[in-house]
Amino acid sequence: MTDLAALAQALRESLRAAQVEPGAAALGLSFALVALLPLAVVVPMTLVCLAVAARLPAAPAALVILAGAGTNTALAWILARTVFGARVEQWLQRRGGWLGAVREGALREPLKWSFLARYVPAPFVAAPMVLSAAGVGLGTTLWGSLLGMAPWTAVYVYAARAGTQDSVTGFSRAAAVLVLGYTLLRLLRKRLEIRKDAPSREPLKPRAPGRPVIRLYTLAGQDLSEDARRDLVALRDALGFEVDESPLRPGGTGQDERLLDHAPVAFLGGERLFNYQMDENVLRARLARLGQEKESA
Repeated sequence: MTDLAALAQALRESLRAAQVEPGAAALGLSFALVALLPLAVVVPMTLVCLAVAARLPAAPAALVILAGAGTNTALAWILARTVFGARVEQWLQRRGGWLGAVREGALREPLKWSFLARYVPAPFVAAPMVLSAAGVGLGTTLWGSLLGMAPWTAVYVYAARAGTQDSVTGFSRAAAVLVLGYTLLRLLRKRLEIRKDAPSREPLKPRAPGRPVIRLYTLAGQDLSEDARRDLVALRDALGFEVDESPLRPGGTGQDERLLDHAPVAFLGGERLFNYQMDENVLRARLARLGQEKESA
């Protein structure tokens, strides 16, 4: 028991000795750890942030954690956009779950779900990759991520400060703050659980000018329509097209009535592309033909 007490005392003294005014090298190393370590070897961001918060004074620690987390988010977003591309969407189609919920939510409310993504039980680098694949811009992803990380940063800094105090009260406060933080996480998870399987009702609209546009007619609450939407979202960036969705309504216009029994229905270049189920091979061939017609015109 005496040996354990001596070890704990030595640890506290070493931490207090480290908590002097940090130099540029200490700040730079801490920033690099937060920005790169979870990206390179998928170390949990919580452990990295707690280590930095224990090593630095409170104010520099908070700034370093936020700056490093923002840089990590930007790098993950860029990797998803430039290196992984459509593979992120294809992976999401197979996996779904929490990250699938982030993607579906980001299609409707990008900033809100950029914030909520920081409360999803997934590797830190995964959320910005999913947001990038969903078409959320880098600025929105960064802003939402930093807003989501701000409460966590306060939890990490306070817990680290309390944990380095030479008292049972200090350790108790550190544990209580961490428990409170993760209780908040559980509450937000429950909120996400309610919505993660709900289909997105916001119609898909073209995002980038100049691309071929698929006119998609869907029926609310129909599984085939939801499958068609997800398939097209997964392929639109990889194949270079956009989707303009129009929900069909019973008792609507004459066109709605004609297409209602064939939903989902898609048109490309004025010609019908598919009824009921998308065929990726047909889509690729039609896009190639459309491109050749455009070049020859």
